[in-house]
Amino acid sequence: MVAWRMTLRTTEYPLGREIIVISNDITHKIGSFGPQEDVLFLRASEMARESGIPRIYIAANSGARIGLAEEIRHMFHVAWQDPADPYKGFKYLYLTPQDYKKVSALNSVHCEHVEDEGESRYKITDIIGKEEGLGVENLRGSGMIAGESSLAYEEIITMNLVRLI
Repeated sequence: MVAWRMTLRTTEYPLGREIIVISNDITHKIGSFGPQEDVLFLRASEMARESGIPRIYIAANSGARIGLAEEIRHMFHVAWQDPADPYKGFKYLYLTPQDYKKVSALNSVHCEHVEDEGESRYKITDIIGKEEGLGVENLRGSGMIAGESSLAYEEIITMNLVRLI
């Protein structure tokens, strides 16, 4: 997440007009929102409202950062309903015993041991992650941004530009 306070000079405003521009940084974790990004968005929007200047939000993101921890992402496997036809969906995500042994001490994943398809597996039940900001705390931030945006719509010129990725 990035934010700028800038002065735009145009024919209509030769002395300039200030605006706040907020945007996701698509090069950092595919532009996703985590707790730090939520706070930056909030503070920049509050600054625009307090200053009475327009706020422009350029959205190019993948939403809240709820997902797999980096230390788990490259290890998990999929137990398909029908391995020959992935369109039928999956039963669960799992770790091999070797991978589970590597990450279990980090307490970044909770698993239950299962025997399936002739293999010993660790079915993933919870992904916590060792990094802050991977879980439901992102939903709280999403609510905070929604509330701030509602105030901004009432108090200042607000424009949202959306780029779906």
